Amino acid sequence: MARLILISLLMFSLLSLSGCASSHKEEKPEGNQQIMTLQAEAEQAYKMARLDQAESLYLQVLTSVPNYAPAWFRLGNIYTRTGRHDAAISAYMRCLELEPANQKAWYNMSLVRIKQSTQVLTSAARQGDKDSPVGRQIQALLHALNTIQSETHKPTLKNLPSEQAAR
Repeated sequence: MARLILISLLMFSLLSLSGCASSHKEEKPEGNQQIMTLQAEAEQAYKMARLDQAESLYLQVLTSVPNYAPAWFRLGNIYTRTGRHDAAISAYMRCLELEPANQKAWYNMSLVRIKQSTQVLTSAARQGDKDSPVGRQIQALLHALNTIQSETHKPTLKNLPSEQAAR
């Protein structure tokens, strides 16, 4: 019994000393706070168009919180802006698995798919007979996709200030 008390006192003393030793260390954000800090830094880098840094930070966030849909969405945007269309589609798909009602992710993914289709049709238009029935279909579809893409970048009345919308 005395031995058990002695061991208990010794363990208590060691735990107390280790608590004192660690209280002098520089405090770092832990757990959720660290993830929130990473997320804020990633968002800031994204807004400042430092896409390499933002990508790295979002990937760090996703290492800790793999089901965080907003980070997947931002990665999709980063991959789109840097021309990595397959990676963008994968990121948007992951976002949509987590948030199926995220219309922005659906829309952005469709724009990437349109870009991919345009690239495929541009390559196809360079091959074969342009005057064949299929060649004309390729040209027509390519023209339609180019028109759609140019329309998505034009301002609409709802995007204009009220004074300009009235004109």
